[in-house]
Amino acid sequence: MSSEVDIAQQRAKVLNYLWPQGKAFHKQALDFANFYQSKIIVIKYGGFALGNQKIVKSFAKNISLFNQLGLKIVIVHGGGPQIEKEMLKQKIIDQEYQGLRVTTKRILTIVKRIVGRELNPMIVKNINQCGGSAKSINGITKKIIGAKKMLNGKIGFVGTPTGLDKDYILSLLNKGMVPVISPLGFDKAGNTYNINADTAAGYVAEKLKAERLILLTDVVGVLDNKKRLITELDEKKASKFIKNGTIKGGMLPKIKTCFNIIKKGVKGVVIIDGRNSNATVLELFTKKGAGTLISK
Repeated sequence: MSSEVDIAQQRAKVLNYLWPQGKAFHKQALDFANFYQSKIIVIKYGGFALGNQKIVKSFAKNISLFNQLGLKIVIVHGGGPQIEKEMLKQKIIDQEYQGLRVTTKRILTIVKRIVGRELNPMIVKNINQCGGSAKSINGITKKIIGAKKMLNGKIGFVGTPTGLDKDYILSLLNKGMVPVISPLGFDKAGNTYNINADTAAGYVAEKLKAERLILLTDVVGVLDNKKRLITELDEKKASKFIKNGTIKGGMLPKIKTCFNIIKKGVKGVVIIDGRNSNATVLELFTKKGAGTLISK
């Protein structure tokens, strides 16, 4: 009994230290931390959230908090805006095939450097500096996502996932570590492929049978016709919103992808606004959440 009290006191200390501004939610947070103990949560991290230092620090604190409370967290990150900035700097013009971007050998070199050698260690370092225990899986020195070229190579070195070293990820989680994965795949011939970060995160979540896949985006979630947040969405509701035009444009393929992921074994996918500090902790540790939860 005393060990249970010690654990509760230790967790309360961690919450006070890493999320002091969330004091009103600390009791809820401890209940949610207990609920998620044996479950896996995959977080897709990228876009604006990776380019803003204040948000980077806040995200690192959130992940360290989850890690120190014993949650099994896996991060799959992108780096689109940073890659685009570098391409602009080098005056590389985008090529397209059937509306899809082509990744040439030169672009792949940029992707590997920015995603694998710059952003990945930066994320790991920030989490570790906040007291967490993160491990780099950069897709270059450590490869875990098997891939094959998309469209027979007509869009260059763009890949689709074909396999995952699940045992390695699980071994890290069982040691209390946070795997931080770059969306770089490889084939048997030793070629490296650029995989869309949402696709990579969805694949990792599916293979790990995750309880949650959290997508950090540049939107607050799915909105209704009056621009109010829709906090929960099942297939029936989504179908209605698609028919009446509430869900449209860029949100449409995102929602369809979410339901495909759920059909493959992930319990729920959440779209949240990665531009907000503490978005991930508010989503997992409060009843209200922070975005739109998509489930069966």
